[in-house]
Amino acid sequence: MTTIIINPFTSIPKSEKSHVRGWSMVWSQKLGGADVGTKDADLSNYDMICIDHGVNFSGSMNLFGGFNDEVATRVLDLINAWKSGAKVYSLDHDAAYCNYTEQVSKRIGAKTTSDLVDFDFLEDLESMLKSAETLHMNHVGLSTMILGDSHSVAYSGKTDVINRINGQLLYSAMKITIHDFILGYKDTGYKHITLCLGSIDIRFHALHEKRMSAKDFATKYAEQVIDAQDKLGIPISVCAPVPIEFEERRLPKTGQYNGVNFNGSREERLAYTMEFIETLDAYCCDFDLIMPPKDWYEMDGEKYAKDIMELSSSVHIAPKNYRSIINWSK
Repeated sequence: MTTIIINPFTSIPKSEKSHVRGWSMVWSQKLGGADVGTKDADLSNYDMICIDHGVNFSGSMNLFGGFNDEVATRVLDLINAWKSGAKVYSLDHDAAYCNYTEQVSKRIGAKTTSDLVDFDFLEDLESMLKSAETLHMNHVGLSTMILGDSHSVAYSGKTDVINRINGQLLYSAMKITIHDFILGYKDTGYKHITLCLGSIDIRFHALHEKRMSAKDFATKYAEQVIDAQDKLGIPISVCAPVPIEFEERRLPKTGQYNGVNFNGSREERLAYTMEFIETLDAYCCDFDLIMPPKDWYEMDGEKYAKDIMELSSSVHIAPKNYRSIINWSK
């Protein structure tokens, strides 16, 4: 079966430094190497087409140029492929409840809306979306899971179900205990769990609020992980915090906390990070520590941002440098 991942409304970017493309890339791995289609994708050769609504999709189409001829043509190509027998799937979201048809219908008559959009277009779109089967990562036979903040995507293994919780703090997870935190997301079928937590705590809270020293914070985390392993009866791996970002980056408000990009100097946060990692590493007999290449932590901040991170308005590792792409263990 030939499979492709697309977004007919807002095309998947070509850049492998794009956070949006990164989500499509990890989905491609879960689907056995599906093609990732951009705006020029020819759908006629595929019998399985998966709609990726976007890593941060919240229900609205972001059409800066309107529902123009280019967008309408992409949607028509998808509809025609579906009419020709291709099976359409909706990744992560139930397509029938995304309100795409309603959103498009409200644009009829606008100067930026294509003349291709008429009643038949809307009827076909609605029928196709209603027929689309919803596909979540835990539907494709994977037996391991990574659970944590938005950095989970970069730290995930090829066969991990990704349970990404944007903005999730390690401090908050530890407050209810790591065991209970995992129970909120754990499917009984998972044979291994990886936790990706702590990077946001270090970026915003660890130095500002003086909650705990790096050693005390990491020690308490490790102890709770060991307790969770014993109670759940499965191995748990722990991700090291990300390397410290370049402070001169311009970030969107979604990447801020109380209007700031970080608290504490880069040098202070780097020292805290390395002590945190060193403390976790002392528990190497109890659980595995997943860590990006060591030289990333030692790089000049600006060089790290240019070579390793995503496009300029981001705090994430670029998709081309994900663990599942370049194998950090090497």
